[in-house]
Amino acid sequence: MGFGDMKDMFSQMREAQKMAKQVQQKLGEMRIEIETGGGTVKAIVDGEANLVDLILDTELLDGDELKILPKLIKKAIQQAQKKAKDEAAAQMKSLAGGLNIPGMG
Repeated sequence: MGFGDMKDMFSQMREAQKMAKQVQQKLGEMRIEIETGGGTVKAIVDGEANLVDLILDTELLDGDELKILPKLIKKAIQQAQKKAKDEAAAQMKSLAGGLNIPGMG
């Protein structure tokens, strides 16, 4: 590998770092909402799968639903986090597809 190739590789690495930072910022700003229980529970996470908000519509609750409320909350959070992780993986795959580092791949 010559000096020109190394210089190009370092340039690509700097570009990759810049792109990764942009993706991370985008994921932090992203909001993903999932509802369960017919809208009784809404979980909102960011693109990094961190819980941002949890909204309960108590007007939709009746006595029977109160018993399953913890399950609805858990399900909403898990589904939102999974969707966020899938989105983050797609963003990172997109980033990796844009790289062309000599001697790598």
